[in-house]
Amino acid sequence: MKNILIVLYISLVFLSSCATTYKTLAPKSFGTTEVLDSVSFSYKYGILEESGNKKFAKREVPNSIKVLSVKIVNQTKNELIIGKNCKFFSGNNELELVDPIEAHRKLKQGVAEYLVYMLLTPIKLNIKDPKSFTTDVIPIGLGLGPLLTVANVSIAASANGKFLKELKSYNLIDKKVLPGQTVFGLITVRTNDFGPIRLVQL
Repeated sequence: MKNILIVLYISLVFLSSCATTYKTLAPKSFGTTEVLDSVSFSYKYGILEESGNKKFAKREVPNSIKVLSVKIVNQTKNELIIGKNCKFFSGNNELELVDPIEAHRKLKQGVAEYLVYMLLTPIKLNIKDPKSFTTDVIPIGLGLGPLLTVANVSIAASANGKFLKELKSYNLIDKKVLPGQTVFGLITVRTNDFGPIRLVQL
């Protein structure tokens, strides 16, 4: 019984840190709207956490970047090019936009870290027979270790791939917004706080 409890405890500890699947962000939810010079700009912080992508969200603070969902309505007579003739500001400071490749590199789930599950390989389950006083040794780790490793590495790699695909698909850097056009997308900004953001025409 003691051996079984130890195995269950170790398994629970490892399982609690498993890789997670990716949940689509679908940037259609916005919390704040600003209108400046006939340009309506809506945005929302915390979309990774809100969508259930906690493995990605927890890496935002250590890397000083944040992913936002964005909606822009161009009611001017001019073509807007995000990052060129219109830029994002927080207070008087221009916010640096992080391209999808770098954002993915900093926020993606680690894959190699799940190789630690191979440490479960040596685990054996000893079952004693009280009548014959014999002990059966079952090397459960031989299946458990490799299985958890392969499963988690696969899940993390798949989630990372979907995350990058969505960052690229909804990327607004250098995006052209024609007069009368509405665009939805994602931006990643280099910042440590959740201050209000303005979209300013230059």
